[in-house]
Amino acid sequence: MSAKQVEAHQAVGSWVPIDRAAAHLGMNVGALRKTLERRAVRAADGVTEASVDGVRARKFGRIWRVRFSEAWGVP
Repeated sequence: MSAKQVEAHQAVGSWVPIDRAAAHLGMNVGALRKTLERRAVRAADGVTEASVDGVRARKFGRIWRVRFSEAWGVP
């Protein structure tokens, strides 16, 4: 595996800020935040999370962080 492939693989599994995720999805931050809040549920570990079309988000404190499935690529 090349260094670029390793970097891409690691980035797919990392949490990104909501503003960067919104830009990657072609949405504004407010629209993405509202979408996540409408679909938010309490996970088994007590954390608030949401999942929409291969995009998974979790709240860390009061801040949403987003992780993309491999189908979305690296933001």
